[in-house]
Amino acid sequence: MTKHEWRDRDEEGELTYYRAIIHSGRWEFFSTLKTDPEWNQHEVLPLEVMEQFRDVLWKKHLRRRAPLKHVDHIDKIIEELRETGGVSKANEPFS
Repeated sequence: MTKHEWRDRDEEGELTYYRAIIHSGRWEFFSTLKTDPEWNQHEVLPLEVMEQFRDVLWKKHLRRRAPLKHVDHIDKIIEELRETGGVSKANEPFS
């Protein structure tokens, strides 16, 4: 199991924390607001957030902290999100 975390500010300046966990070839995505102690699980995150995650993951790959196959799998999910307008079935287990 590998966990990746990052954060982002929205237009009002509120911090949103994101978490992506890969376990057995399947991604799980979570988000929470700084003011909310509960983590919300998502099938996939919005396209803009997935692109931010791809950047985080790529930087980790460059530092040898994440394998390239994880970046490739996120690229597939992003591509499908772009094609379908926000719906993805690409989060299938991979090897």
